[in-house]
Amino acid sequence: MWRKAYQWPYLRRDTRFLKIFLDDFMRDAIKYTEDTRRKTITAMDVIYSLKCQGCIIIHYVDLV
Repeated sequence: MWRKAYQWPYLRRDTRFLKIFLDDFMRDAIKYTEDTRRKTITAMDVIYSLKCQGCIIIHYVDLV
């Protein structure tokens, strides 16, 4: 029972971090899609958005 009480603050913090990361990620992906005047988010929009967030995708490094 003590494990749930111990983990609750970390769960709340991690949930907040994930929400902020996903909000920023989706905003960037939508920005790239709107800049090219498309209505569909492509895989490259996602890759550019992740690169903007500072994430590195190994297989797509040479494309970006």
